[in-house]
Amino acid sequence: MGADTGDRVARCRALLDELRLDAVVVSDTADVRYLSGFRGEDATLVVGRDAALIVTDSRYVEQVHEEVDGFELVKVTGADLLAETAAAAAGRAGPACDLGYQADAVTHAGYRALRRVHRGRLRDVRRRVSSLRVVKEPAEVAAIRAAAAIVDLSLAVVVAEGLAGRRESDVAWRLLEEYRARGAEGESFPTIVATGDHGAQGHAIPGDRRIKAGELVVIDTGARVDGYCSDITRTFAAGRVSKAHRERYAVVLEAQLAGLTAVRPGAHGRRDVDEAARAVITAAGHGEHFGHGTGHGVGLRVHEAPMLGRTAGDRLAEDMVCTVEPGIYVEGDAGIRIEDTVLVTAGGCERLTFFPKELQVVA
Repeated sequence: MGADTGDRVARCRALLDELRLDAVVVSDTADVRYLSGFRGEDATLVVGRDAALIVTDSRYVEQVHEEVDGFELVKVTGADLLAETAAAAAGRAGPACDLGYQADAVTHAGYRALRRVHRGRLRDVRRRVSSLRVVKEPAEVAAIRAAAAIVDLSLAVVVAEGLAGRRESDVAWRLLEEYRARGAEGESFPTIVATGDHGAQGHAIPGDRRIKAGELVVIDTGARVDGYCSDITRTFAAGRVSKAHRERYAVVLEAQLAGLTAVRPGAHGRRDVDEAARAVITAAGHGEHFGHGTGHGVGLRVHEAPMLGRTAGDRLAEDMVCTVEPGIYVEGDAGIRIEDTVLVTAGGCERLTFFPKELQVVA
């Protein structure tokens, strides 16, 4: 993608002063990629005031040479990557340096390895390094936009083939085939295809169940381009569905449009966006049937900051990318969710997913 990783590392170094640290160990794979360009696994970074190290083993040495500039390679031979990373950090910043680490990306065993080697203060930096990824650069937005366009086209093809009589898993597989045919690296996450009462499971796993005429079908899916994700949910009618289902669908659509209207720079994910969408569903008598948050950030991960939840939220800023995805889930009956990926703009938001949102009746 040609990202300016030097600028990203400089912003990471600025965190050191703010957090009063001498160096930080970066082990979250998305953050490793963001800061260095390295796309593999089993690598960690050390970002210090005067050093930038990438620590990995022999399996990834050539890949580091191909993908990474501006980081010194430290090749390790032991199985304890974090311990050897801590040793490398101590070698550059001093054995008693104040060292940051990402607790969310480290197992307890990994923490113990860090603690065993590091003699100085060890502090969890929480989401601070990951927060560098929240506001997107133009090239990042372009990748997400391309991933969203692939999904829009692929959904149109796969749904046009019909839904009734097909297995959930077959529909999911066909979407992946279309994504790959259009140049995507793969899925953002395992596609959800859930028919009938299976759709009441928010993260249903598609199986051998066949879609029946008269059922609602929830399809939640996304493609990945250059490492960046898209995310969309549409709920379809496999033939004519009941009046109650159509009325519920209209409520979810109204809630989703209210959430989109609330997205703007300065808006709060919980107090503004989530509450705007949730108020519509609650007023319709379905508050208890909307159990998840209204949205989340999208980038190198399909779920990242900012949060737009019912219990927690982040302040939105221009050039963040997030989803708006309210739903109604009635156990034993059906689920309905409508989701778009959007870019926060100076005047509100721009949809990046464009597949029609009116209830599509598919034979």
